[in-house]
Parts: sequence; structure tokens; C-alpha cells
Amino acid sequence: MINNRTLIILAVVVLALGAVSFWQKSAHQSRTSRSSASVLIDREIKGDDLDRITLGQGETEVVLDLVKTPEGWTLATSWDAPVSQDRIDGLLRTLSNLAGEYRSDDAGVLADYGLDDSTAVHIRGYQGGSQVFGLEAGNTSQGQPGNFVRLPDRNAVYLSRESVLSQLGIYGEVAAPKARHFLDLQAVKEDRNAVDRIVLRDGDQVIEMAKEFAPNPPAEGDTTGADPGVDRLTWEWKLVKPGTEMLAKTKADGVLGSLVNIRAADVDDPGGDLAAYGLDSPARSATLVLEDGTEMVLEFGAERPADGDKQAGTWMRIRGQDRIWVVTSYTTKNIYKSLEDLRPDQG
Repeated sequence: MINNRTLIILAVVVLALGAVSFWQKSAHQSRTSRSSASVLIDREIKGDDLDRITLGQGETEVVLDLVKTPEGWTLATSWDAPVSQDRIDGLLRTLSNLAGEYRSDDAGVLADYGLDDSTAVHIRGYQGGSQVFGLEAGNTSQGQPGNFVRLPDRNAVYLSRESVLSQLGIYGEVAAPKARHFLDLQAVKEDRNAVDRIVLRDGDQVIEMAKEFAPNPPAEGDTTGADPGVDRLTWEWKLVKPGTEMLAKTKADGVLGSLVNIRAADVDDPGGDLAAYGLDSPARSATLVLEDGTEMVLEFGAERPADGDKQAGTWMRIRGQDRIWVVTSYTTKNIYKSLEDLRPDQG
């Protein structure tokens, strides 16, 4: 038979276990019972509100340093190369009035959310040297569009409604943001109708071709005999050098289209060794002669090998400009055609 002393001991143990359970439940509720949604950035952020945005990861506070100038946003960490305004606008739209659902405020589990100090992506916005906003972004949630986020120096974790990291070009695992996502890589953008002549030089070989425009019909009732001019929207291509012959319009137009709209794969250091880039005395160039007589000369240098995050390509610059571009082999292949490639197909 159980004596009174044993019963008393059992009762004390039961009460103690109940108290521990109640304390654990209360502590858990205090950590996790919050409003279903909280606003982390309580303002709309516009481009005029900022003059600098920094992005980093882990122990590196600044990986990318985006700076606003009178000419637009530039990337200070990539030789002040121009930044896509669309990328800036998309990021600021996502961060404006950013809200999230509460998940935890336990510092011990920050790593589980990709939000510990060694992993989280840092996003900071500044105006006049003062911080306007700050955010830490971590993992995505399975089956959810957003990221786990927290405010700097806070342990409270929220699941954002918006995908923050996708606006930084980060998909899948948390990683440092890459410059290429933000760079405006439109190296050349010209009106194809404004080009009158193309000169392609590849070593000692030169191909020069010119547009031959269709004449405008005389104005109805015009008896003056005045020159009606030409229709600049209708042309054929004629070889000027070497020799003279008519070229296949669609093929020559393909070269024209490749030259007037070049998107680079990357930029490189304009202060680097031009000889290493093959741009001190470039063997290849392409000249666009415009309607007003001005010339744009594109110079193509050596091949840049792939190296880590650096994409392989060909170094290129526009004569008279400092910017060094890296273009893909697809681009150069579509520009440098042999004369045989430009001739009409033999039927």
C-alpha cells in the first residue's frame, strides 16, 4: 500500500511537472503569439528618397554599392557603370510598405531561416549619409512566394509577402548579389534607319557596304522637276569594298541589326591594361556611318576567359569612350560575316 508520504511526493512531482509545462507553453506563446502581419518598412520608397543603396551578405556589409548621380544610378563597385533604372524601381516597389507574418524571435534559430550574421543578405538605403531603411533577407519558405526577413539588430523573424531576394537576382539558396543583375548592359542602341554605311574590319580584310535607297516618287502635280529625294525606309545593300555587287538584303540587314543593338554580358575595369584586353591596337572594328556623317566605331579585342562569376566573352569598347564592355561570342559571330555569307543564295 502507498503511504501518505509517497502520495505527497507524487503530488509534488505532478504539480512541478504541471508548472514546468505551463511555463514552457507561456514562454512559447510569448515568443510566437503576435499579430498575423506586421509592417517592417512603414513607408513608400521612391527613387527621390535615396541617393545610395548598399547590398551585402554575411560578414561583408557592402558587396554592391549603388549610387545615384545626376545622370542616373551607377554601380560604384563596378567602376561606376550605369545601372538599370528598372531594377532599382522593382526593388523599391517590393520594399515599400513591406509586411510579413511573424515566425520567431529566438536568436538560436536565425540560421534555420538563413538570417544569421554569416548568411543573411543586407539591404540598406541612404539619403545624405543617413540610413532611410534597413532589412535582412534570408531563405525562401517552401510553397510560399516570400522570404524570411528581419530588421537589423533584431531577432524577430517574419515571412514577407513579396519575394525580396528575386529583386536582387538571387534565386534558390541565399547568396551574395551579383553586379550583372543591376548593370545596364545596353552597350549600343542606335536607329537602324539612321545608318547609311557599315565598314567591317577584321585584320587586313575589310568589307564595306552601303545602303542604296529607293527614290521617292515625284509629288503629284509637281512640274518643277525638283529632286524628290529618297525613301530612307526602303533600301538595298551594295558592296563598296572589295569590288562592287549587290548583297542579300536580309543577310546584310542581319549584320546591321546586330550592330545597332548590342547587349553586353558584363563590364570590365576601364583602368585595366588595354593590351591585355586586346584594345590597344584592336584587330577588329565595325564602323557605323550615320545619316549626318558621324561615325561610331566599335572596337573588338581579345577573348576574356570565364573565371568564377566572370562570363567568357570578347572585350569591346566604343572609340572615344572609356567604358569596357564584354560581349558574347554570339554577338561577334553575327557581326563578322564573310563576303560569301552576305551574297544572295544561288538558286
